[in-house]
Amino acid sequence: MPGGIVLMAKVLIFNNFLKNGESSILAAGLSSLHQYDSAGPGRLRANPYGKSKHIGPKDLLQRVINSVRLWLRWRKYDVLIVDSAITGLLVACVSVLGKGRRKLVISSFNVPRRRTGLWKKLATVLYRKVDHFFVHSTCDMELATSLYRLPHSRFSYRPFIRATPATGQPENIYMFEDNRPFILSFGGNARDYATFFRAIAQTSLSAIVVAREYNLTGLKIPHNVRTFCNIPLPECDKLVSKCLFTVFAFDGSEPSCGQISIVTSFMLGKPTICTDLTGVGDYVCHGKNGLLVKPADPGELRDKMLTLAQDEQLYERLSEGALGWANENTNPQAVHNKIENLVTELTSPH
Repeated sequence: MPGGIVLMAKVLIFNNFLKNGESSILAAGLSSLHQYDSAGPGRLRANPYGKSKHIGPKDLLQRVINSVRLWLRWRKYDVLIVDSAITGLLVACVSVLGKGRRKLVISSFNVPRRRTGLWKKLATVLYRKVDHFFVHSTCDMELATSLYRLPHSRFSYRPFIRATPATGQPENIYMFEDNRPFILSFGGNARDYATFFRAIAQTSLSAIVVAREYNLTGLKIPHNVRTFCNIPLPECDKLVSKCLFTVFAFDGSEPSCGQISIVTSFMLGKPTICTDLTGVGDYVCHGKNGLLVKPADPGELRDKMLTLAQDEQLYERLSEGALGWANENTNPQAVHNKIENLVTELTSPH
């Protein structure tokens, strides 16, 4: 290579949402040290909007096929980075058939829901095949090291990072007909829309909810709320760009969730109101870029929404804090540097 620089490693990055020809946001395209290639699932794309909280048989089969294909392709690379916790676990399972000196990294790792009995024993064995984990909350790191007896040195915390959100006018079908101002709540993992509906129903505020079907089963939708399921990501981004602020009520079934939704809000300068859970604290600082509320407390949530909607100075301060957090934590170059350093460490002769 020019300047006598020696290419150290070939790196393959897999993401479930990548289409043919797209590059992962984790790939340092102009790297002078390592070669990065990106891969997606192709036609075997799993459904990101499952009707239940657990993967269905068809999606699981597609992920298994993708994992086998990745394992076969991995033979031409030094490092495989799987930007998906489930697919990463499946690749670790397949790697029992042979891994050699190749390195496996799981990015976007979060601890699986099933953490006891046989599932815990199986995960403990398989995660030993993983050379490094990137986690999006410090509580996931602590939980994983405790559950699976893994050293802290195999984990790195980095805030969730995503491509620049889409902006512009959402399609009319997703808006109120009179174009009234609205609050937005979106996402599916561990959401508590029942509490959100009880809170918003007691106000004159309006809201749009983008959820998964199972989130809304059995719930009565207030008259001042419009709901949608599984809309395209760019349209959801556009709703974020047009909303007053976002609200994320969590049910406590997961210690760490909602990072994608929170980061999207911050990147678009929207303050957020969140249930105060352990994983949220890595992102939302009460009074600086958002507001925190107690779990399952519709009264407190209602009061915080009304306050944020009416207090212009508070809104401006939190909006500036949201953009400041995004500017500091979502810089792709900082992520590329972490990836470069990790690949160098994993592949350097010891």
